[in-house]
Amino acid sequence: MSAAYPLDGAMCEGVATADYDPFFPDSDDLAADALALCSICPVRQACLAYAVDTGQVFGIWGGTTQRELRRLVAQAGGPRARRVPTDHVNAGKTHCKHGHPYDAANTYYTVDGERRCRACRRARLTRARGLASASGGER
Repeated sequence: MSAAYPLDGAMCEGVATADYDPFFPDSDDLAADALALCSICPVRQACLAYAVDTGQVFGIWGGTTQRELRRLVAQAGGPRARRVPTDHVNAGKTHCKHGHPYDAANTYYTVDGERRCRACRRARLTRARGLASASGGER
């Protein structure tokens, strides 16, 4: 199955509103509502394949709870769509420009799919907080 968004024909189409979204539940009752809809959905398998392929770890997808979904995404090796293609110009880089390693614990991906260093991000946030407190909290 491909990672194409599987919404066409889904039972959940148009169900979620600003006040009611059972697919990102705050309670077991909402989760039960979502799972009941998923159980009769004709695109359930495609929805689950999409969620695993794109690394969705929040919400109910394809009739699975968040816990089950996170396990499936982890077993699949994480989001496939966000891995750096082997033919990409930076695919061979193992460290960021400041020398921190690109490993599982130190790497995150932006919404654009760019690989970033967590250690550098922490350093940027620490500097920004220091500047904010030095100027009295105003920006």
